[in-house]
Amino acid sequence: MRTVFGGVSNVLVGDGTDTLLVDGYFSRPSLLRLLGRVRPNPERIAAALEAMNVERLSAVLVSHSHVDHVLDAPVIADRTGAVLAGSTSTRQVQVGYGLADRPFVELTPGEPVAFGAFTVTPVLGRHSPGDRVPGRIEAPVGLPARARDFRTGETWSFHIAHPEGAVLVHGSANFVPGALDGLRADVVYLGVGAAGRATEEWREAYWRETVVATGTRQVRPVHWDAFWRPLERGLEPLPRAFDRLDVTMATFERLAAADGIELRLPGLWEEELLAGPTSGYTGPT
Repeated sequence: MRTVFGGVSNVLVGDGTDTLLVDGYFSRPSLLRLLGRVRPNPERIAAALEAMNVERLSAVLVSHSHVDHVLDAPVIADRTGAVLAGSTSTRQVQVGYGLADRPFVELTPGEPVAFGAFTVTPVLGRHSPGDRVPGRIEAPVGLPARARDFRTGETWSFHIAHPEGAVLVHGSANFVPGALDGLRADVVYLGVGAAGRATEEWREAYWRETVVATGTRQVRPVHWDAFWRPLERGLEPLPRAFDRLDVTMATFERLAAADGIELRLPGLWEEELLAGPTSGYTGPT
């Protein structure tokens, strides 16, 4: 089983037969365009899928329906023959793009969905503090669309279990106390966007409720990069006006050292192999 990081909270998980993609936001419109109207960029989507070595996908899982998560998802699902899975807000985006006839799975909290040997359990969470466009999308989103048309909808974490191991993709830096109890993961892709603006006590609680709760030994922070910077220019952290990645990493490095956990930022298009479950755990309790 392999994982690949593609910027923001884009994480690919595959076993050679089935491949799942979380979000898949590759168009990355500029800040100026994000203030106006946006649409998916087919060339950037194609380049990203090629970099990930992907032609077909089994599912595209949308963690929530903000522009930097859902903008490309219906297009990627259509292009790769995948099922799109998310909230009713995600479905409104798919319908607005003229793809209403494409397959869609509406997620239910705690209800597993099978894709080949993978079992995906969606865990209902919370968006990071400071959500600028909360609420649900109640009508189809046509293109081009304003960034503020992409409202949050439900916020999901994805526990992706397989006989070779388990991955948790937790894209938004917030938590519901106890929500991940009983789920084990070999690696956690942990959203850190805006965590550097929170208190030290909050970051410690966040670590406990995500990293410690899942018993993982590996953490890969995600959603730390400036999501309007084209991928061909590489990743850079969000500016200090938006976040303080250095502050977050200082807290997490201290906690990781105390807990004996491997912590590092994943590189763009970095592939990792899961040799097998560290705990014998392959699914939700």
